[in-house]
Amino acid sequence: MLNIATLGPKETFSDLATQQYIKSQTQSFNIKYYSSLSDAFNAIGNECEYGVLPIENLSEGYVQVVLDHLLSTDLVVVSELLLSIQFSFVGDCEQLSELSDLYVQFVAHGQCSEFINQLSGVKIHNTQSNIESLLLAENKGKGAGAIIPLHALEMVNRHFLINKNVTNYENNQTRFLVLSKQSQPRLENESYKTSLVVKNDNDCPGVLGNIVNAFAGQKVNLTSIMSRPTKSQFGKYHFFIDIDGHQLDENIDVALKQIKAQYPVTVIGSYIKAN
Repeated sequence: MLNIATLGPKETFSDLATQQYIKSQTQSFNIKYYSSLSDAFNAIGNECEYGVLPIENLSEGYVQVVLDHLLSTDLVVVSELLLSIQFSFVGDCEQLSELSDLYVQFVAHGQCSEFINQLSGVKIHNTQSNIESLLLAENKGKGAGAIIPLHALEMVNRHFLINKNVTNYENNQTRFLVLSKQSQPRLENESYKTSLVVKNDNDCPGVLGNIVNAFAGQKVNLTSIMSRPTKSQFGKYHFFIDIDGHQLDENIDVALKQIKAQYPVTVIGSYIKAN
């Protein structure tokens, strides 16, 4: 049985995404839960053969801690998943004005900011996972509340004040990546996406323009470009890029060779696009 890492405890959105991936596979998996995204990422290829981590939210953009790990990894993206996200508020109080402390996962905070910003005199505690938020609120007791996934309401004491939907956007979704040490064989008649990193180690001018022109010249569709600081000096950035197609496609191969002639390039993986 293979081990697969994800953010715990059970019933997090990462857990749901992991279960969704497992259901699509013929192999048997044992889910191992970790208390932070960094711990889960570092377990892949060591304690676990696979891992499922959130990479991008529809409204909040990229999950920076995961993106930073991807900029310097030898892991490979083998699949992606899309998960609908809806958050609920629960509180150990009779009305919202009695709320004194709110526990919310650091990524969920931005996705529920409209609800959180309307709270007055409430101390906000950022946590590592949504279920941790619930457990901490329950432990705190009277006057404490939490932002949790809608599906986790069944875990809540029924005397809690409940608001079933405090998400900023109705069609909120999060994209998850499945990572492993080994790439997957290419399948015919499937739509692929490729993720790669271009490093600007020498601080050359016109890096982004050269990258875009190389792909445009081969009619490769760029679906996203995210710059991340090199952490060596101000003004220097690496680029995390998603493109449509497989790295073995002729036009992508030509574009990548052109870019590699100028800058260090790491292809993180080519994988079937999520529906």
